[in-house]
Amino acid sequence: MKCWEIKKPDPLKVDEILSKSDLTSLCAEVLVSRGYDNMEMLVDFFNNDELSDPMTLKDMSQAVEVISRAINNGELICVYGDYDCDGITSTTILVKYLDFSGANVMYYIPHRDEGYGINKNAVDKLKEQGVSLIITVDNGILAIDEAEYIKELGIKLVITDHHQPGDVLPTADAVVNPHREDCPSVFKDLAGVGVTFKLCAALDGDYSIVSEQFSDLAALGTIADIVPLKGENRTLVKNGLSMFKNSENYGLLYLLEKCGINKNRVTSNSVSFGIAPRINAAGRFGSASTAVDALLSEDESAKFEIDDLLMLNNRRKETEIMILRDIFEYIDENPNILNEKVLVISGKGWHHGVIGIVSAKIMELYGKPNFIISVDENGIGRGSARSFEGFNVYKCLRYCEDTLIRFGGHNFAGGLTVKADDIPRFIKKVSEFAGKCDKLSGMIIKADKLLEAKDFDISIAESLSILEPFGEGNKMPVFAVIGAVVRKIVPLSQGKHSKIEFSYDGVYQTALFFSRPPESLPFNAGDKIDMLVNMEVNEYKGEKQLSLRVVDFRNHGISGKKYFAAKSCYEAYKRGEAVPQNVIHRVKPTRDELVRIYKYIMAVRRVSIDKLFMKLNSQSMNYFKLRIALDVFNELGLIKLIASRQEVHMVEVSKKVDLSKSTVLKNIYSL
Repeated sequence: MKCWEIKKPDPLKVDEILSKSDLTSLCAEVLVSRGYDNMEMLVDFFNNDELSDPMTLKDMSQAVEVISRAINNGELICVYGDYDCDGITSTTILVKYLDFSGANVMYYIPHRDEGYGINKNAVDKLKEQGVSLIITVDNGILAIDEAEYIKELGIKLVITDHHQPGDVLPTADAVVNPHREDCPSVFKDLAGVGVTFKLCAALDGDYSIVSEQFSDLAALGTIADIVPLKGENRTLVKNGLSMFKNSENYGLLYLLEKCGINKNRVTSNSVSFGIAPRINAAGRFGSASTAVDALLSEDESAKFEIDDLLMLNNRRKETEIMILRDIFEYIDENPNILNEKVLVISGKGWHHGVIGIVSAKIMELYGKPNFIISVDENGIGRGSARSFEGFNVYKCLRYCEDTLIRFGGHNFAGGLTVKADDIPRFIKKVSEFAGKCDKLSGMIIKADKLLEAKDFDISIAESLSILEPFGEGNKMPVFAVIGAVVRKIVPLSQGKHSKIEFSYDGVYQTALFFSRPPESLPFNAGDKIDMLVNMEVNEYKGEKQLSLRVVDFRNHGISGKKYFAAKSCYEAYKRGEAVPQNVIHRVKPTRDELVRIYKYIMAVRRVSIDKLFMKLNSQSMNYFKLRIALDVFNELGLIKLIASRQEVHMVEVSKKVDLSKSTVLKNIYSL
């Protein structure tokens, strides 16, 4: 289960917006719940069809002058990119634009093993090839020493980047970055590809041709880099998604085809989960040049590179599975690690190109901030972190900096390099920092409002499309359904997924539970449940249907607040921390309660801990007490707790077991 926060949009503000707009009530409620509660803010949200003058970016005029001179003089220009999707699309756009402009242009993207950004070895190679101008895209703002080296070699340098600058800017002919303190541009949250897009517009004199040629790639890079889809990013993505149907990019069109994405219906979700991971696979498992060459191709030869991308993406998936398997084995051997506030897990030889993805999956599985570290044969660990509200990754890394070689990041993600011998000290420091985080309760899912019967309407659901594109900073709306009565449970795709039919406030509707087999659901027909859902309209055989996709759920009547409070106390108890006596008094299981729990496990044989909790939850049975009971059974060999899957498996026993022999039970009763 996750923490829920169900918002209640102010009805007066909703009515005010409805009186001054043609929005549906559901759209108005979503917007108000997200803080867009007056007409001025709504105008800013919707009326951003134009991008600001690219020349307002600091140093843009100098960049245009230096690049134009190099083009006219026939100098060899190198576009120096990055190996992620943002860097790949940035590189592709600028190389294509300069090529169209008659420039003598090449590109260079370092392999992941070389590290992020400019490196001196690469610069030496470029010098040998006769490069006289380097233009960085999506990197360079922290390349202080490298910029000086480039200057010493007599090579001109234009930096375009969107990452946060340090205290000193690199020495260059131009440094274009909206995050410069002296940059007067209004919009600051561009991805690297957004800055590159503006550079091309500045070189061309306006946005018209650049938008026609490169909006699709700009949207792809912007979505992939998970920057907020607000302001000019919203404009770039909205325009770009509409341009996919007219795209002439052979590589992109073939990739859409192979992903099964209709070019006339490309959404931010299909980009995020379909296209971007395959582009990123090049930089993770091979060379980013495979993706760049595919996107640069002017003919059907792009298919060969795209096929390579698909193969690399399959390798990426296989590697993720292998790393996750190692992590699950470690957790099963060290189950108490899941009682820590923050997980730190290391392993040898894990592919560092995917540990960030693995970290995100571990956070989703266990609802914990985490650091995943891969240690190489030289005893150096490279790690990635993912987090959520309440635990600031960057501040944690700063707290631990005396144990690290280097680090970087922000609130919810980060990276680090550490000596293997220093990992135990790092773990200790992370634990110390986590102990100071009072509000670290768990992942929170925010619902925009509680659905009413009138909201279950195809035309109203369709009206939500006006809020698109959805993504970071403008999530797809999530709605709460509280007290739905389950009428029927239907297996889908040979039992891999489930569909339920339910009644709610006089309305009959269906909801889809993806990756949830019917037997894993903790409810039966006739039970009441609470759900958080996305609401969409799908078309099947020419007929429109309202579709609800379940984001999270729980049996009706379960208090999320009490669940997480009890879970937090149980984990603190397992860590050896003091727990209030009034809590201890309520978590000592009686013999009758132990028998009741055990009989249920005997009946089902195998069950997830959360499902077990939902089935047995009552005024007297909280999560802490249930976990103590399971620890008793596990200690006595009556069950097997599979920590990695958070499951309980029944164990066959040949003789009667005396519960009073349990050390777990003795310890809790001694308090």
